[in-house]
Amino acid sequence: MKIVELIKHAKITLELNKEGVNEVAVLTDTGREPEVAMAFAAAAYEMGMQPTIVTMVQRPVHGMEPTDVMAQAVLGSQLMLFCTSTGMAHTDCVRNALKQGKKYIGMPDITIDTMINGAAAADYDEVGRITKAMADKITAGSNVRITSEFGTDLTFSIEGRKGFELAAKFKPGSIACFPDGEAPTAPVEGTANGIFVVDSSLHQVGRVKEPVRMTVENGFVTKIEGGLEAEKLLSIIKKRGDKNSFNIGEFAIGTNPMARISENVSEDKKRLGSIHLALGDNLTLGGHSPSATHIDGVMGTPSLWIDGEQIIDKGKILIEFE
Repeated sequence: MKIVELIKHAKITLELNKEGVNEVAVLTDTGREPEVAMAFAAAAYEMGMQPTIVTMVQRPVHGMEPTDVMAQAVLGSQLMLFCTSTGMAHTDCVRNALKQGKKYIGMPDITIDTMINGAAAADYDEVGRITKAMADKITAGSNVRITSEFGTDLTFSIEGRKGFELAAKFKPGSIACFPDGEAPTAPVEGTANGIFVVDSSLHQVGRVKEPVRMTVENGFVTKIEGGLEAEKLLSIIKKRGDKNSFNIGEFAIGTNPMARISENVSEDKKRLGSIHLALGDNLTLGGHSPSATHIDGVMGTPSLWIDGEQIIDKGKILIEFE
């Protein structure tokens, strides 16, 4: 892969978010291909911005704070590009920077492949239209039910919670990612009950060979069952997490028609008609439960009802969008 082609693709998100930007912090770690950060820095420089690359040792779990040096670096920028192995959106580092008017683009698990193919190659005007329609449904809704052929049957409240539009373009009061395409929110704490089965992919694990089944009671996962993937998830939470690491912290609908079934959760969860839930921190999405972790689990072909209206049927979006 020639660096020229990588730079071309890096410019996609920079073009969407360049307004008012001079200083760009390109933030990466030892677990990512160095060419990715180099391409974003080169693209920013070619567009007249001033990029700085900061590299830290890879963090062991999604939602863990970056190093203090990296946290300071973002405060000197107008745009922070997190090309990291783990997600940083649900950290105090990013939330503090957002309060100061910095723009955030999250790219957890990004690789050369996910930077140029699949979800990255989508028509982001189309992704934006779909995402807005899903976010509007969430914002207007109160009660959610999710089912799947793998055994998911979960209910919870989203009353009073905002649906966010994540479609690669940063909006004040929110975040953005690349590749992108999802409409998330934070379920009301303590309201989730039932069974949640991860049947597609899981942060820290990738594609699951055996579905990971979670029992949810009053907003918290009380039991995790399955094969080696379930054991690994439980081990990570016990080692790196806290009591809120078992909180149902996020509900999100995938909205990108070009996103692929993938080992990479950050692309898999963007697939149109997929749903992912996260365990752990929900402050960035308007919730009230801080945590040291934020771990996504994806359902590939779920069915979804909001206030009794069916929105998704086995992975197929049923509502129209402009």
